[in-house]
Amino acid sequence: MRLRMAELSKLPQEMKVRILSRLPPKSLMRFKCVHRSWHAWISSPNFAAKHVSVSKHNKFSSITTILFKRYVLDLNTDKREMVLSLFDLCHDNNCVDDDDHLNPLMEDLHVPQSMGLKRRDIWTGIEYIEIACHCNGIICLTDYRKRVVLCNPAIKEFNRLPVSSLALSSADIRPSGSSTAAVGFGCDLKSEEYKVVRILHSAREFKDKDMVIHPPRAEVFSLVTRSWKEIKTDNLDNESTNIWPDSTVCIYCKGNLYWRGHEEQKEYFDVSYSYTDEDNNSGDETFIFEDKERIIAFDIGSETFHVISFPNGYYYYHKVFGLWNDSIAVSTSWCSENPCIDIWVLDNIGGVKGSWINCLSIDPVVNIEFPLAFVGKSGQSLLVAVDRCVVILCDYTTSKLKYLPVNGVSLWNSQALFYVNSVVSVKGYTDCSDRIPNLVLEA
Repeated sequence: MRLRMAELSKLPQEMKVRILSRLPPKSLMRFKCVHRSWHAWISSPNFAAKHVSVSKHNKFSSITTILFKRYVLDLNTDKREMVLSLFDLCHDNNCVDDDDHLNPLMEDLHVPQSMGLKRRDIWTGIEYIEIACHCNGIICLTDYRKRVVLCNPAIKEFNRLPVSSLALSSADIRPSGSSTAAVGFGCDLKSEEYKVVRILHSAREFKDKDMVIHPPRAEVFSLVTRSWKEIKTDNLDNESTNIWPDSTVCIYCKGNLYWRGHEEQKEYFDVSYSYTDEDNNSGDETFIFEDKERIIAFDIGSETFHVISFPNGYYYYHKVFGLWNDSIAVSTSWCSENPCIDIWVLDNIGGVKGSWINCLSIDPVVNIEFPLAFVGKSGQSLLVAVDRCVVILCDYTTSKLKYLPVNGVSLWNSQALFYVNSVVSVKGYTDCSDRIPNLVLEA
């Protein structure tokens, strides 16, 4: 081993970087101890960006990593605990047995209690947190009240962000419920600055029997400045309606964030009226506003919101965001009786807005209760979904189906994403200088 390391130290700098950028994060964390220059280089933003780029575009990689959020039952306390599980799926024949069940390499990660994340479901009483978004190997965790935590599962690094005054004031508005409507995390492609954006609920005024809902508020946290600041939400505030996120899932793509959302009326009149159906002859009436589904997009660089319509403007039974050839896409299905799945890709060259293109329509080979994540590219498209009480990995293109050995409880509260291993620090980088020392090795 000493001989190999000595030989490596004699290689040109560029060759050393090319070799190291293809190594898994675990190995790189060990190599930090080789020399101070190695530690400085591997910890630098330039190497982290290089490593991410290689991980994303390595066509010869035989591993697909899925990050799964699940709940396990602690037999000692009889409580449900959230666990983050990394699944490394091998595509060679040695990793698949005869009954088409995958045998992935699995590693569990527990979120430390010191992170302070806490949320109790009002129906089940279960405390749980959620994956709001992920970008370049970093996942954004939130309890949708005050706390936001960044985590890099590959290097087991956590960073709890400070609570802003805006989040505290919003929590005062809704002390018994969620104060945060949505959270996102991503990277500004121009400045290579990582940011967290949060959309917050606003106050509601009651005037006699009428209710007025104020526009949403938003704030951004920069890992460079390490502080929160409030930003404008002009495009989410129309003359008579507001645009609100209604999904806990946000996806990052090419410097933009995307949430599912809907358009909601600002004022509700005579809210004391109750809804009555056709079989009820009471004669009571109520004002009914028809929600309109929307997609909320956020440009991380300009810190501006944009609103996009769903493909064809239809209501879909299932819809989940994914990536298709590195572009934002939506997987939709009509209803449980007609489970046909359509993949729509947003042709958004030069910005967040564009036109939807239907690139694939398939009939699933099994019943899908709800999809969790999907990713597609030329020749292959993968879907992670729940089929009754099991988790499946389905290839859209070949219709091949595999079962993931995911054990746990409350699968309807689970999440999955296709994960890119990286050494990007969740602490942020204050010095983005290119002046990194040469990789040397002392005798």
